[in-house]
Amino acid sequence: MRAAVLNGPRDLSVGTVPDPVLPEGWALVRVAYNAICGSDVSLYNDVWHGAALPAVPGHEWSGTVAETRSPLVSPGDIVAGDIALTCGHCSWCRAGQVVMCPELREFGFTDPGGCAEFIAVPATNLVRLPPGTDLLAATQTEPLAVALHALDRVRLEAGETVAVLGCGGIGLNVLQAARASGGRVVLAVDPIERRASVAGSLGARTALSDAEEVARWIEDVGPAGLPDVVLDACGEPEAIRLAAELVRPGGRVGLIGYKVGKRVEMPAAQWPLKLMSTIGVMGPGRFMRRAADLLADGAVRTDRVITHVLGLSEADKAFRLADQPGPDVIRVAIRADG
Repeated sequence: MRAAVLNGPRDLSVGTVPDPVLPEGWALVRVAYNAICGSDVSLYNDVWHGAALPAVPGHEWSGTVAETRSPLVSPGDIVAGDIALTCGHCSWCRAGQVVMCPELREFGFTDPGGCAEFIAVPATNLVRLPPGTDLLAATQTEPLAVALHALDRVRLEAGETVAVLGCGGIGLNVLQAARASGGRVVLAVDPIERRASVAGSLGARTALSDAEEVARWIEDVGPAGLPDVVLDACGEPEAIRLAAELVRPGGRVGLIGYKVGKRVEMPAAQWPLKLMSTIGVMGPGRFMRRAADLLADGAVRTDRVITHVLGLSEADKAFRLADQPGPDVIRVAIRADG
């Protein structure tokens, strides 16, 4: 089969690789699309962790079951898949926090991912989608599940106010998931004006791209108007510092995005003086089914998130576009049959 293979930093080529082996309990999926995540871009630039090169990248994929060795799915089922391969029996796995499993492996990093014509995955990783599902939109099942996991981790309650920092693919999914869960998104921030504008069109009450405007907003709303929850979807040090400044006293900060190797300097006294909680988030948790349902219900728009689609033969171009996005680029997807 054809696949995009990352051999080293920024060394991605498309060629023929062996067809996947299909163990008992697994399914073979014909990939339709794979969207490129920020973590994929970090892997592409050799600033990621826990990966094994050469690698077939990609974990935000959708497709159709071609063959199965499990009764859980049938040929022809439209599916998306969880990223994690785990032991399934440790305390972390039993608690649903599979990304903490000591034996964790991940599709697209340690095991062949979705930038290929086919992917083999355990059937237990798959979520079935309704017939007729838009397969391009379905690539957002996994990142939307990450967003829902974040809302669960910060214990967002209906009616609470939310700020979202970083309006890329994850951030826009977080924004929409928060609104679908009853949250009121009062602020979205991204340094790229176009992304902030998209956040506004998706329901953020105020969407800003300029740091001085954000400072004025904080001053205008005062302590009583600061959000209950701030969710950072980019992981940049300045965004994390801003999150701590933005959140109301007693509020919660959820850190979803992260940058390997970067450090954040900020006053340690902020935590006790503001009584704020900082909560880490990683992976989709147990929310793949909920994400699939939200997409099926039309509660989340993906047409504003996925802005560019290229064929598999242009995988390196797609990664370079995702790595150095212009003002109109948010999520780039790869079409497996292209």
